Amino acid sequence: MWRFVPKAGGRSVRRVASHLVKTHPHQVEKSSTSTRRPMRLLLATILATNAAFSPAAIKAHITFLANDLLEGRGTGTRGHRIAANYVAAQFAAAGLETSFQEVPFRETVASRDSTVTLTRDGAEPVTLRAFESFVTQGDPLQDDRTIDAPIVFAGFGITAADQNYDDYANVDVRGKIAAVFPGAPPSFANAIRAHHSSSLNKIENAAKHGAIALITLESPKEALRSPWERVTRQSKLGTMHWMQADGAPHAVNPSLSAGVGIDLESTKWIFGDEADAVFASLDAGQPKAKPLAMSARIHLISAHRNLTSPNVIGILCGSDPKLRDEYVVYTAHLDHLGITEPVNGDAINNGAMDNGTGIASIIEIAKAFAALPQRPRRSILFVATTGEEKGLKGSDYFANNPTVPFESIVADINIDMLMLLHRTRDVVVHGIDSSDLGDMARDAAKAMKIEISADRAPEEVVFVRSDQYPFIRRGIPAIFANVGYNAVAPGIDMAEETKVWRRTRYHSPSDDLQQPLDFDAALLPIELDFRIGLAAANRDARPKWKPGDFFGQTFGRSR
Repeated sequence: MWRFVPKAGGRSVRRVASHLVKTHPHQVEKSSTSTRRPMRLLLATILATNAAFSPAAIKAHITFLANDLLEGRGTGTRGHRIAANYVAAQFAAAGLETSFQEVPFRETVASRDSTVTLTRDGAEPVTLRAFESFVTQGDPLQDDRTIDAPIVFAGFGITAADQNYDDYANVDVRGKIAAVFPGAPPSFANAIRAHHSSSLNKIENAAKHGAIALITLESPKEALRSPWERVTRQSKLGTMHWMQADGAPHAVNPSLSAGVGIDLESTKWIFGDEADAVFASLDAGQPKAKPLAMSARIHLISAHRNLTSPNVIGILCGSDPKLRDEYVVYTAHLDHLGITEPVNGDAINNGAMDNGTGIASIIEIAKAFAALPQRPRRSILFVATTGEEKGLKGSDYFANNPTVPFESIVADINIDMLMLLHRTRDVVVHGIDSSDLGDMARDAAKAMKIEISADRAPEEVVFVRSDQYPFIRRGIPAIFANVGYNAVAPGIDMAEETKVWRRTRYHSPSDDLQQPLDFDAALLPIELDFRIGLAAANRDARPKWKPGDFFGQTFGRSR
């Protein structure tokens, strides 16, 4: 079986196609009219499933995107705009219809003069300083806001009727400040745990129960997973919300627009002698919500400005007259953190792994689709999103304001932060059990003779932390694949190395071109994603949620 590297313009593909036509005329040229289109699709599939993606091409894209000259590709910055033009040029060179979707943002940055004052009954107040003992991204609605109210501990801040679980069942947070921990009970299935761990869902749930502010607490495990220095450095950048047609920032509840996160020492101070017991209850998935004998005065000073930043769109029109108006979407975020306070003298967060890898992948997948002699039946739509590091905002904007009719979007395949530490024999596929995209992933893995491994880091809840999640919330089946754990080279513990990378390089200037990167490691998830998209584009039926799936039941019924 031959293998080929797709070239821009598809010349190598056409050569192989010509060879097949000459050597198999009885299958192609002599087929009847009724079977000719299926035979052409078969030919395209044969070619596609023998495609070899190039590590050199992946490296070339990442080398450009992670260069210091792009200054970390921060949302709304010149560096991001340069990167967007690069991606558009790559899409156009492959023959895609290319455009920019300008996303209108309102940026909010908190002042270091913001404070949180905690007062325990009968004790002197303790004042926490912004970006020292607490972090905040400010209030998106007000320049200067003060909230003074009692604090109620609300466990994980989750209400999950399907799990017979409700942190708010025995407490009243109306007109009060809810204090919650990140995460969800470890007994929840991975997908459900990920959904309920979403900070957006926790904010929505607190507001639904009448809270007027939210304090996010820190546990010892969270402090180890996400170092406080990194949390404060990123929080100083602020946040963004896309602006609705009525001029209001999207997904901001006026009754609960203020939130802060406090460090481990302050969390221990709040619980006092009960701190260890509280932390143990989190591990057991059974925190006991209760009113705390203290109040908080949250004073937030915020600066605001309006700006725009583009999603980059590329469309490859499908070949089927009936299905070409339906779209399989590929997403990958183009933005990263930009420039922050320096770490070891380096202030540029280059984002080589996060997410130069994903953008390189969708560029090469776009080229592979464009190089096929027979285009897929459905159209393929690529979105290099902005604002992911601000909370999936560019993807959320597209999912709510798509450049094609919303009902025409049949699936999303997202690519984010491929872990190019070592080559593996397997992949991890998030969302594999939620929709029949998972069946397509299994078929692709079987054809590729590779394994699909279970997620070994469910605490990272990645299925709600990347750009597939806004599509899921709108009822669109989605999937997200990454490098697995079974390294080709002996003696490598990929799970441990991934944890170390997340702790030491994730969202830091050291995620750059100086770190060791194995570009060959990208090949398995890229080919898998390509095969999934090809299958979804060519079959008669749209991808659909599995019967009884949590996400399908929660969001899919609206479609």
